[in-house]
Parts: sequence; C-alpha cells; structure tokens
Amino acid sequence: MRSDEPLGHDEVLSGLWRAARAGRLAHALCFVGPEGVGKFLCAERLVAGLMCAGGIGVACGNCGPCKRLKIDSHPDVFVIDPTVEGLESISIGHVAPRADGPKVTIAQFLSLRPMEGGFRVVLVRESDRMVEEAQNALLKTLEEPGSQTVLVLETARPDRLLPTIHSRCVRVPFRALSPDLVERILHARGVAPLEARSLARMADGAPGLATTLAERGVIAMRALLEKALEPRASPLELAGELAEIEADFPGKTPAAQARARARVFLDLLAALLRDGLRIEAGIDPDTLPFGDLAAPLAGTPEVLIATSLDRILAARQDVDMNLAPDAAVERALAALDSLRSKAMRGVRC
Repeated sequence: MRSDEPLGHDEVLSGLWRAARAGRLAHALCFVGPEGVGKFLCAERLVAGLMCAGGIGVACGNCGPCKRLKIDSHPDVFVIDPTVEGLESISIGHVAPRADGPKVTIAQFLSLRPMEGGFRVVLVRESDRMVEEAQNALLKTLEEPGSQTVLVLETARPDRLLPTIHSRCVRVPFRALSPDLVERILHARGVAPLEARSLARMADGAPGLATTLAERGVIAMRALLEKALEPRASPLELAGELAEIEADFPGKTPAAQARARARVFLDLLAALLRDGLRIEAGIDPDTLPFGDLAAPLAGTPEVLIATSLDRILAARQDVDMNLAPDAAVERALAALDSLRSKAMRGVRC
C-alpha cells in the first residue's frame, strides 16, 4: 500500500489514533461498510500508524517497523486475508490450534509478548467468512484480549457475524466515497483520466470496486455497449467482440472464465437499462453511471425498458445455472437491440 495514496477516511483514522494516544483504543474493532470502499486499507494504515517508531499517527514509511510492515514481516502483526490465501472460508483452525490447521493461530499469536514492545495486532479481512465454530472460538480472545492488543475485523456483510461477536467489538462504520475522490484515488494508481472518470461513476463510491472493474475490462465493455446502441448493430457480432476482450476474469478453466466474462457484461447491460428507468423517472442522467449511454432511450415507455431488463436478467440467471454463456449474451444483446429499435421508431404503449 502506498502511504501517499488518497484514502478518503482520514477522519476515521484520526479518531482512532487519538484514542490510542489517550490509551482509550478499543481492543476489538469491527470495520463495517460497503465492499471496496477501503476498509481493509484503512485497517492497514491504522496498524502502520500504531507501529511507527515516530509515534502514533500518520506513519513515516521509513523507520524499521514501517519497512517491516511493507514486506509483511512485522513480528507483532498477524493478518488473515482469505483473498490472498485463496480461502472460501476461515476455519476454526485459524483461530484455535488444531492438528489440521495452520501452524500459527490467532490464539497462539496473541499468547506471545510483543517483540518490539508496543501493540500486538490481528487483522482479519472479510471476517464474515469465518465459519460459526471459528467465530465461537474467537469469543474468548475478544473477552480476554490482553494488554496492548488490537483485533480488527473487516466486513461488508456484518449480518454474517454472530451477535456475540458484534457485542464484543466497537463498530467503526465506513461510507461510500464521492466520485471525485474515487477518481483521485484511481489517478494515484495510474489509471488514465478519462477511464478513471468513467470507472468512478460506475463504482458507486468504492475505489476497490473501480479497480476490480478495470481489471475485468469494463472500459472496453462499456464501449461495446455504446456500439450496441447504434443502428444496424449485430448482436451476434457484438457477442464475438466481447469474447475477444482481454481482461482478468476469475476461474481455473476457460469455461469458468467465459462465464465470469458474461456475468460482468450482463451486469453492465442490466445497469444500463436500470439507468434508463431512472431517467424516465426524472433523475438527471449526469448523476448516473450510464446516464449518457441511456439518454437515447429517453421517452421510451418504462414497460418496454422493464421488459427488456427482465430478458437480460433471465440471461444472467442462465449463466449462473452454468448454461452456455455465449448464447445468454446473444439473447441479452438481442433484447437491447429490440429495445433500441422501438425507441428509434418512437413506439408507444
């Protein structure tokens, strides 16, 4: 993580550092908010500010503790990150010692004395992936944390955590960021200005989501949607062009990656028509992610847009059922083509 990158949660961090300096920082924190808004990055920055040799606050980035954090070798910081480790769930073996679990658990780590004399910190990313047994095993640690211990649970799905977990943590809420700030963050990550602006509008205040969208090729897909709204657009040819877009799609096999590609595109297509409905309801197109693309649909009866949207959502469901993704994309594009043709003819109900 670049310490000079905009984060957008400066007030949250400042408040936590003030509490730490005053000796009032809670031993268990639950960072809660929409996916991709920067909760885990904020947790990492909080830890850096707690460990920095320059004192609690904005980390210098140059001292020994800061350098060790950058290379994930600080002896007093323990991180469970299922996205990096490729875990679908966080088992009880990550919390309490088990023969078939990881070599080091949260309980074992926190039983040791701080090696550098300060805090001992545990970060759990996407803590909602903890199975119920793991959450129950964590309760004792939350009840008897030990001095100078800080445990941060990050989640976008707090409803998946047990009420007993919530009752032992201080909830730290995070909100979506403004499009302008998301755009600034994307600029800092090297995204071109025009692409950053488009991604910021599509990401709904979540820079992490914007980065994922960029990796999934949505800029090229958005251009394809624009092309699909032009006269004489061919659903079959457009589906072929979609298959040629180079991007990073999850999946261990070509078939799984093809389904992931189709899901991303169909989600964008559905979002386009939802913006069309919003425009018909009187919302300013300039405030919508696909407002400019949906503008040609202005004046089209809502029932026609809703009918096409239903066909696209049905195609999206087919992909989730492991039916042919290429055929689903063609059907969805045909639904958009039919809607575009009716809009151009001024069809009314």
